[in-house]
Amino acid sequence: FNLLTSTFDSWLNYLMFESSDDINNESFISESCHIEGNIVGTNMISIAGLIDGDITTQLIKILDTAVINGNLRAATIEIDGQVKGNIEANNIILSSNAVVRGNISFFENLKTEQGADVDGYIKKTKVAVNKNTNSDENQQKSKYLKPTLVKILGKEAV
Repeated sequence: FNLLTSTFDSWLNYLMFESSDDINNESFISESCHIEGNIVGTNMISIAGLIDGDITTQLIKILDTAVINGNLRAATIEIDGQVKGNIEANNIILSSNAVVRGNISFFENLKTEQGADVDGYIKKTKVAVNKNTNSDENQQKSKYLKPTLVKILGKEAV
């Protein structure tokens, strides 16, 4: 039994605290969530809930149930919900359900499906959104993005 428990604990620690290319680096905010504050990520964030704050990451997917009250900045942004704020990305896709109340700046491509509702200026920029979308302030916080396992001799986390 001790061997089985030890193996399970090792496997659990690997899943929770070890980085692996096999683990998908997506974050999902469900439609039952309401977040007040800015969100900074390093990979993909799919949002179905309500966000009151700015979002910065590599890929943002705003699902049809999502409402965002804040600015978006990413390499790629896909919108199927509502955004009240400015959008800045290299590539932007607005689905037929998208509602945007704010200015849109894109570097490479803007795809707008028939039915998308945009109230704001649209501008193609000459400067790409940096692949590393973190600002200096956010880079200082980036050391807290991944959990680290702290081992205390003789004690186990419950």
